[in-house]
Amino acid sequence: MPKQEMSTSPYTDTDYVCVSADSFAKIMSEHLSLELNNQRLTLSMAAAGHDLRQRLHMLLATVELLTSAHDQVRCAELRQRAKSLIFRLAGDLEQLAFQAQSEHSKVAAPQCFAISRLLGQLKNDWESEAAGKCLRFSVDQPDYVVESDQHLLTVIMNNLVGNAVRHTAEGGVTITSAIEGQFVILAVSDTGPGISDKDLCRSFSISARSAQLHQGMGLGLSIARKSAELLGHEFQVSTAQNAGTCIRLFVPLANQ
Repeated sequence: MPKQEMSTSPYTDTDYVCVSADSFAKIMSEHLSLELNNQRLTLSMAAAGHDLRQRLHMLLATVELLTSAHDQVRCAELRQRAKSLIFRLAGDLEQLAFQAQSEHSKVAAPQCFAISRLLGQLKNDWESEAAGKCLRFSVDQPDYVVESDQHLLTVIMNNLVGNAVRHTAEGGVTITSAIEGQFVILAVSDTGPGISDKDLCRSFSISARSAQLHQGMGLGLSIARKSAELLGHEFQVSTAQNAGTCIRLFVPLANQ
């Protein structure tokens, strides 16, 4: 009776199980990374389109004011504002083209940065439009250092402030900050009409919207909410019909 050959493989069944488990874990990790990248790209494209629409809306409002202004000083201010908006719009388009060509689409690691610069840019971007509508507009600019994605955090705040200014007819818009535990709470409050149940429901998803410039709050709020979700930042909405809106964003403080 011939002898049965013995296997000389150095691996055991346990080894194969471990290798399979490691490979599966690696595949799942790569899959999760791709999903996060896709979410980020979707938000980036939606935010870019929405921001460009905001710039055009602001430019149209400036042109309308310019056509009705008679004071030379006021006309000069409005012309300078229109030029600034056009240059900013051109810069946004160049940045969008750069992002579209860039091969780097991974979700960036959180960065530590001072929140004051971001809030200062918001003030510069929106105080003229608020003044054009005779709205009170105030922005706290504390020196807190936070840990977040600076680009996405800017997207969130720009959409929230833009919604508040555009949809508030009288009263004012304020951006405040406060420390609670390990978080900076950024609050955008307005005296506008409040957010409808329909727009609040829309904020849970991003979908195609009307191409009109004078649109509702749904898309901007959706972009802000989804960006906060991607960052893991708590996002709270308090609103009531004809009683204004307050949106609070919890941003982690940097460990110092």
